[in-house]
Amino acid sequence: MKSSILLLISGLVVILILAAGCTETSPTSSDSSGASPAASTGAGGITVTVNPMDFVLTSTYVQLPNLDITFIDFTITNPTDTAKTVIVESEIPGYTEKSISTVEVPAHGNITVGQTPSLRTSAIPVERTSASLHYKVALADGTRITEQSDTVTIYPKDTMIWGVEEDGEWIDMTPYVAAWVTPHEPAIDTLVRKAAEHHPEKAMTGYQCGDSCTDTEWVADTNAQVKAIYMALKEDYQLTYINSPTAFGKGNVNPQRVRLPKESLSSKSANCIDGAVLYASALESIGMHPHIITTPSHAFTCYDSKPDDSGRLICLETTMTSGDWTFEQALEEGTEKYQTEISNGNFKTNASQDLSITDLRTEGILPMQ
Repeated sequence: MKSSILLLISGLVVILILAAGCTETSPTSSDSSGASPAASTGAGGITVTVNPMDFVLTSTYVQLPNLDITFIDFTITNPTDTAKTVIVESEIPGYTEKSISTVEVPAHGNITVGQTPSLRTSAIPVERTSASLHYKVALADGTRITEQSDTVTIYPKDTMIWGVEEDGEWIDMTPYVAAWVTPHEPAIDTLVRKAAEHHPEKAMTGYQCGDSCTDTEWVADTNAQVKAIYMALKEDYQLTYINSPTAFGKGNVNPQRVRLPKESLSSKSANCIDGAVLYASALESIGMHPHIITTPSHAFTCYDSKPDDSGRLICLETTMTSGDWTFEQALEEGTEKYQTEISNGNFKTNASQDLSITDLRTEGILPMQ
């Protein structure tokens, strides 16, 4: 069920829970992030141990195959002297297609089958919904080994789960917020076109300063484009910072509603994490390398000053897009907050995180749209 990236994420020792108002943390705890493995012994003494997730995070569910993560695992043990052909099925009726696998289980051996039933995007709920995960394991002749239904929770697309507990270990899900960074969304194209009107050259070209540019010139060229986005959001969209309600969850999950950039633009409002993914989307759309910085109580956006210099970040306090703040003041505030996290050692302890969207794309966390 876990891929290398999930194991990497699970190695982090601190869970970051961003409150909707970007002002406090509120971790919750429970026994496990998935249903307890269920073992059944059926025809011919064949044993099946089933280990499903107990929730569907629709924002990232479709990316599980890219990350080599499966939604439900079946470990099938054959104690007999003869190899057995076994058919494995799983689905969430009404929400997914049925996943079917046919495997050969060797004599006195075992095999693990992982499945991720394809999600029907048209069936994604707008509110948290309980559903039934149905699975069946049978021999090729139809003899049933086990058949069960488990309750699962399906979250709407705009719900982010920042962390879960699995087998007594906290797993940080924060990097999955990169799925909300959606550079190909048409609303982002519109934003960039409006931003071009605020640029001195009436163009948004990304990292095009050129080999002859000095570091100072790279910074000036890059900042001019980010400032154009800032001005478009401030003047054309009149973006307002808001303190939005937290998505409700219980038990082992720590959920929050995160607006997709198109929703922030249409509503002309955003909180800190909404604004961070909005800016990151616009920057990625013009070929720049954005970073989302998360602290235990806040989120903001940084970006590489040039394409081959990820060590030199420029940071922007995105919540200052609203109000009477200038772009230069927002840069100063963002830089100060970033430097504070470095000085406090928060990045080293993972109390705060620098999420490079470019790196997370390489790992397989892609835009949800």
